[in-house]
Amino acid sequence: MAGKGKSKTDVAARSGAKGLAKLCSLCGNKVDVVMSVSPTGKKSMRRLCCDI
Repeated sequence: MAGKGKSKTDVAARSGAKGLAKLCSLCGNKVDVVMSVSPTGKKSMRRLCCDI
């Protein structure tokens, strides 16, 4: 049987990348992601930044 080797996914690297904030390419501020619901009931994720 094969012994326990290194994991295929580097969990520490994944958690570090998850902790980093996504920054706006225009102003450099943090981008907020919110869920919006249209009047018809369709849900969508929106990224809010720069008052666009």
